Amino acid sequence: MEVPLLYTCTARFEERDLLFLASVITGDQSDQSFRRFVLEREELLLVLDDERVFRAILDSCTLLNVSPWFYFYVLVRHSLKRSSLEEVALAEYLGAVLAERVPVGPADALKGIPSGFVHSVDFLGILDQATGDTRYELLVAAGNQFLVLTGIFPDYIRQRAERHGAPGLAYYESFARSSFHQARDCPVARKRGTSEVLDTLMQVLPEARRSLNRLADSLVFLAS
Repeated sequence: MEVPLLYTCTARFEERDLLFLASVITGDQSDQSFRRFVLEREELLLVLDDERVFRAILDSCTLLNVSPWFYFYVLVRHSLKRSSLEEVALAEYLGAVLAERVPVGPADALKGIPSGFVHSVDFLGILDQATGDTRYELLVAAGNQFLVLTGIFPDYIRQRAERHGAPGLAYYESFARSSFHQARDCPVARKRGTSEVLDTLMQVLPEARRSLNRLADSLVFLAS
């Protein structure tokens, strides 16, 4: 299963990511044989699955000088594997969504409050009038937003439910799942090559959300 570049992390890795990877695996950032090895996607994916890379991120005592694409791919990939969700494309997609939506810089310290939150009723109101590509994009945006909310900011949702009678986790998880389902069935999903990954997300969303819950407590700051 492939996903478009928009939802791919590994194709966006930067020089600093490869330097970090080489330092973890070989102890030498300038190891040219290692650099040639990871030029091939299959070899790169194999190295990224190495537990040492995951531990190096989690155990870092300083700001990590890696890109959000690298950071979230590694965290998501290892968390999903622990839930027996082995599809690389799923980690690519979720990692890209988190890299776009979750702040991890010192100036954007995670406070348990998501930014740019759009209420479900607003999505529903817009979707009623939307067709074609616009409807597809709105459905994907809704699915992504509510997956991030339930996966990375579950306490925010619980607090709103307790204090204001707002919908709880089950509602937003169901909303995300329905959004991915509808987006998958749009003709534009086939045209853009997202049908398969959206179908997978719809099927495994509860476990994927729990995987994100587990990694949320591990988030650390990245260098700028």
